[in-house]
Amino acid sequence: KSENPLVWEVRVGIAKGLAKGLAYLHGFSPRKYVHGDLKPTNILLGEMMEPYISDFGLGRLANIAGESPGLQSNRVPTDNRQQQSSESAANLIVSPRSLYQAPEAPKLLKPSQKWDVYSYGVILLELITGRSTEVLMSTSEMDIVSWVQLCMDEKKPFSDVVDPVLLRQMQMEEEMIGVFKIALQCVNSNPERRPSMRNVADLLDRLTCTG
Repeated sequence: KSENPLVWEVRVGIAKGLAKGLAYLHGFSPRKYVHGDLKPTNILLGEMMEPYISDFGLGRLANIAGESPGLQSNRVPTDNRQQQSSESAANLIVSPRSLYQAPEAPKLLKPSQKWDVYSYGVILLELITGRSTEVLMSTSEMDIVSWVQLCMDEKKPFSDVVDPVLLRQMQMEEEMIGVFKIALQCVNSNPERRPSMRNVADLLDRLTCTG
């Protein structure tokens, strides 16, 4: 963990930047790509803490246009061996499932943008709670989505869920709860009920006055 924990305004800025980046990837990029492997290690932060989404090597293979998997390249496949290699790379997106991947991802061969929405929701929960889903899994054998659901089932107050560092900024509690609710929508177990990333970006812009 950082020696200087991020204040709420910076966390919101990161959340907004990620949402807008994914919204562009999903709606305005040439093939309306699916990243397919969004996780904290694939997010780089600039000098002003602005986020950059990286590791599109496999993500570019996962487009929802129903085309054959393949990177945009000047090279044209000349034999079946190269095509099989591309297909194997595409399969890496769905197997094995990481803690940031949507629960339905390993069961489906056709990538969906709703996978990225789920992964974004997990990262958003980490920003709000200050907890890592990987650490939670190693210490309590549950991922962050399950942990948050348990807190809700036990009717714990929001102050027990939010990162303790943010308790000193509880004048922003209403905004924090609003962002928390967006995260819960993103990690809905039913992919059809998850919002689009464009919708998420719009919701964050309307809800928050920071970042």
